Amino acid sequence: MEILWLLAEVDEPKSCAEIATVLDLPKSTAHGILRSMLNHDFVAMNDHSLYSVGLRAFEVGAAYRRSIDAVAAVTPQLETLTQSLGLTSHYAILDGDDAVYLCKQDPPGRGIRLASSIGARLPARLTAVGKACLAWLPESRVVTHVGDTTAADPALLDELMAELEKVRARGYAKDTGIAAAGVHCVAAPVFRGTDEPIGAIGASFLMGSDVDSAEVAEAVMTAARQATVLLSGRR
Repeated sequence: MEILWLLAEVDEPKSCAEIATVLDLPKSTAHGILRSMLNHDFVAMNDHSLYSVGLRAFEVGAAYRRSIDAVAAVTPQLETLTQSLGLTSHYAILDGDDAVYLCKQDPPGRGIRLASSIGARLPARLTAVGKACLAWLPESRVVTHVGDTTAADPALLDELMAELEKVRARGYAKDTGIAAAGVHCVAAPVFRGTDEPIGAIGASFLMGSDVDSAEVAEAVMTAARQATVLLSGRR
């Protein structure tokens, strides 16, 4: 990481010897680290054996920037959603088999406040936010995200694909207490310039409460559309 920081802060490529001197490393150690980083495209080397930041480092930085931009775009939508409905709202993305929660808003006062935490992971195929993300992916991509958990029972994948088709048709996904007993969640996808979601906005409420689920679904879809417009101009 120190090598990447050094290369990111300078205007000109650096030699292995220069990097070793600045970071107080044995030249052989610096060379070994640079060779490994070069093999993984985290650094690039020109014809003069000088090193600069590589494409993979740029891709990692760009992915981080996208996630930060998305959180910044959805946060006002979550605030509005929570204020208007009095429910906990959240934003999550796909990571492997899981839906990972990046931000949330809890209602003030006597609103329905449900326990969840930023950074928490739940199986994507069981959650509304996970299904909202999966529903707009090609089937091959869905399999890459849930294949490990459905491999032992192919019928589970068939059931999931049928449910995802319904999600696409109505525009939002539902979780009726599967991921968390007694908790209903509705979620809709957020896009950024492509046909594949970058995440999903959801709202949760207690099953059996007097919450109007249709009203929640409409509000969640509106919030997701507004976040999409902010991120990509797409309506």
